[in-house]
Amino acid sequence: MFEEIFNRFYEKNREIKIIGVWGKDGIVLEKKYFREPDVGEPGLDIDVEFSGAELADIISKLDQTKTSSGTYFLKLNYNNYLLMLFSLTNDYFLMILTGVDIIEGRLKFYLNLYKEQLIAAL
Repeated sequence: MFEEIFNRFYEKNREIKIIGVWGKDGIVLEKKYFREPDVGEPGLDIDVEFSGAELADIISKLDQTKTSSGTYFLKLNYNNYLLMLFSLTNDYFLMILTGVDIIEGRLKFYLNLYKEQLIAAL
């Protein structure tokens, strides 16, 4: 369902290692590895499904605050990798693990370009 869009993201941003769409309930809808995790490699040995579920819980709690707008971009620096979360809808977010050498402006440009297609695929 999302594979074509994920592949287009990757074609424009080769630093992407993992990309996926999660619900705020913590369940992954679809994810794709562009670089399979190596055992013992710092950063890529994380359990993405568990991490996505935990981050979904954090996002849900932030959404319950009065200051939350419902639209967010979160970035975590983790062992020479960046873990970025982008809001798609009130119930779904995109999670991307990249190398630190990613050009964020370029990634955000393509996110804005493909966001409506991602939402339509939900």
